[in-house]
Amino acid sequence: MTEVVYEQSIIGNGNMLAVIGGKGELRYLFYPSKSFPQNIHSSLPGIYRRGNFSWLTDWGDIKQRYIAPGVLETVFRNGDASVKVTDFVLHSESVLIRRFEFSIPGEFNFIYYTSPQLWETHTADAAYFDERYGAVVDYKRGLTLVVSGDKIPNGYQIGQLGSGSDAFTDAYDGELNMNKLSIYEGFRGVNFALMWRLRDEETLTMYFVLDNSEEAALRELAKVKAMDCCVLGHSVADHWNNWVSKIKLSGVVNEDMVKQSAYVIKMLQDSGGAFIAAPTVWPDYRYCWPRDAAYSAMALDVLGYHDEAVKFINWAVKSQGENGAFYQRYYAEPGLKAPSWSFQIDETASVVLATYVHFKLTLDRQLLKNAWIMIRKATEYLAANVSDDGLTTPTVGPWEEHLGVHTYTNASVYAALSAASYLASEMGDRNRAVEWGRYASVIRSATLNQAWNGRFFAKMIKPKFNIPDSATLGLIFPFNMINVNDDRMKMNVDTIEKSFKYKAGGIGRNPEDKYYGGNPWIITTLWLAIYHKLAGNVDKAHELIKWASTHSTSTGMLPEQVDKDSGRPISAVPLAWSHAMYIIAEVINNDLFNKITPPPINSK
Repeated sequence: MTEVVYEQSIIGNGNMLAVIGGKGELRYLFYPSKSFPQNIHSSLPGIYRRGNFSWLTDWGDIKQRYIAPGVLETVFRNGDASVKVTDFVLHSESVLIRRFEFSIPGEFNFIYYTSPQLWETHTADAAYFDERYGAVVDYKRGLTLVVSGDKIPNGYQIGQLGSGSDAFTDAYDGELNMNKLSIYEGFRGVNFALMWRLRDEETLTMYFVLDNSEEAALRELAKVKAMDCCVLGHSVADHWNNWVSKIKLSGVVNEDMVKQSAYVIKMLQDSGGAFIAAPTVWPDYRYCWPRDAAYSAMALDVLGYHDEAVKFINWAVKSQGENGAFYQRYYAEPGLKAPSWSFQIDETASVVLATYVHFKLTLDRQLLKNAWIMIRKATEYLAANVSDDGLTTPTVGPWEEHLGVHTYTNASVYAALSAASYLASEMGDRNRAVEWGRYASVIRSATLNQAWNGRFFAKMIKPKFNIPDSATLGLIFPFNMINVNDDRMKMNVDTIEKSFKYKAGGIGRNPEDKYYGGNPWIITTLWLAIYHKLAGNVDKAHELIKWASTHSTSTGMLPEQVDKDSGRPISAVPLAWSHAMYIIAEVINNDLFNKITPPPINSK
């Protein structure tokens, strides 16, 4: 079985997200939203030289780094040959640019191969070679991909997968058969390749343009071809450098990692305001979970990126169900439900809490007024799902493992009702403020009494599931249900820390976790760091933060999990929630905590 390569990096703008694999391949290309569709099956460069062909992805020495936010560099070396690729997406147009700088003695043929899958399928696609632009035009049902270089190619092949015209197999002899047109037939999708004859020190810039029509895509191609590629690259770097320059911190463990985390979360926010969980198809996380997105919005909010939080809140206003709830997950487009297998009350609670955090940070009364109906409907839904004994309707918890009344979920609903009570007071709605505060008080009492088993807070209250779970750290942040110095929380943390003894270090979700075999998670390790920071154990917090940053990829992407033995990033990379928790762990202090978490309802 071939080992899955999890290293990958992201570049993009509001509508296009390109995912470049750790071996320099174009792995995914999302457009016109960052969740759907993913339009590339495979796309990679190759070299034919001295009678031999090789894909650059097979060269043994490959190094990758961001030379600026939004600009990725991959360097390939093989013997006396080297190739440097600079990748970026224009911040104002949906154009991916890949600039190749060759240092290869003598003559060689450069072949760039692509197997597209517009609308995430090979079915019904068609492609042709346009001699005017030296470009391949691939199109299907209102979506067009144009691929071209800044030099007219010396060869091309438009073929069908698995047939005699297959462009992938055609590449291996270094020449292409010059077939101009291919249309999907049977089970055979379209693929294509372009070839250039080069020698020694040369450069070649490639353009990947996505638009809704052939005419628009070709106009955009002509426009960018007329511009200097280096100038475009500097413009993208300046744009994103200016964006991250807002971050000015002191006393943090790794300011560069905070900036990288902000950049990643920004890249994972669609133009409509949704944050996708991760740009991955396996596991399939390219959806917006409102809970994960709420943490992302809060993380950017505390760094001063309030516009991004407003966009998310406005997305939530448009996406809310008629009953006031939010689905388990969505496509990036507002209100468009993604494939789901359950419902989670904490998704709704998280949106209310993120709106509260934004208001406390900005005192933006206009935004509060605009979001008030959403807040009211969400809070009424939450209150309707609380029984007289203070327990919520059974649902799957944040890890989506078991059906029941989860301690984390109960605490999230408490925090949302407490936050909504405060916001109702700000809106002058005294009756709702009192009513929601009463619900919150009942939930808080029930949760702390019934989840506590004398040693730790149980994962689930009903049915009782008496195992420790790192999600119970949420009772401190962001829910502020219990004081950080409460002896019960100290005992809970001690139990959690003793429950995980991984070779790679870090903290897992719970001792019975089976997902990917059970591993340390970035989220949970940083949750523990947040607790220790608030408890005054700063050195311990910094140790955990350093662990997280050192287990990022070579380009600073934080994964969902780390292999418990090897320490290698696994599962989804990069995960927005991981980067959000990194930011919060770095910047949290008692003043910020007191400002953004809802006050314990019984202290009012």
